[in-house]
Amino acid sequence: MPFARALRAAQLADDSTRRTVPFDYAFRFELTGSPDTVLNKTVTVSVEATFVAVSIGYGVIPKLSPVVLSALPPENDDGPVIEIASDGPKTAGAVTLGDITASIRQSLPETARNLRDDTIVGAVLRNGLRLNPRFADLALNALENGGTLREEILAQMFQVVSPPPDQVQFLYALFDEGSGREFQSEPILNTAGLGISNGDRPFRYFPQPIIFAPRSTIRLQITEISDFPGDLHISLQGYKILGESGTPTAARRRLRRR
Repeated sequence: MPFARALRAAQLADDSTRRTVPFDYAFRFELTGSPDTVLNKTVTVSVEATFVAVSIGYGVIPKLSPVVLSALPPENDDGPVIEIASDGPKTAGAVTLGDITASIRQSLPETARNLRDDTIVGAVLRNGLRLNPRFADLALNALENGGTLREEILAQMFQVVSPPPDQVQFLYALFDEGSGREFQSEPILNTAGLGISNGDRPFRYFPQPIIFAPRSTIRLQITEISDFPGDLHISLQGYKILGESGTPTAARRRLRRR
């Protein structure tokens, strides 16, 4: 196991009995959704102990919350109750796909200017349109049994779903600012080095654990590729070696021995 190899390497480096404690250093990036944007974050290893990084992992939280869409026809003068037609021709007051697309254009007029090579309706229908969870059971019952829904429910019946986090792509690069070391020949694509953020291999073990001395500055650079706004969380997973010479933990050990 990579963790066992790292622990063994630390033990071989010093025959003295040093205590190791699990520890992670975390980085948080606010993805702008603008491709080619470069983001940098740094953390400083504490003075108390050397940090040994065994693996790296990440996760993404979408910034966009679902947008509620109305299922009401643009011009409805037939009263507060609307028929939901599951098949057959449209009758008075029934809802069609055309009504939904009109609602999309009305609810997201500003989004269209930010789309690349797509229409607002096309982007929504490709990324996802779903029933509002608050009214899903009522809507499905009306569709299956030919029932009716009140106007206030129809006005909030659909949601535009944000793109799933597993569609986010970025380049990442790790640096030790103190020694000037780079740990890759060029930035690595997240899906190539880490996997996708839905839990399918969202982290990787380093072939050889990376040792960062006390007071080292670790820099992580992210280059956005996809137009996905959200919070990107990356963690260096490993442990600290306590009791090394020249650190506060070593001084405390000497006092205890005396």
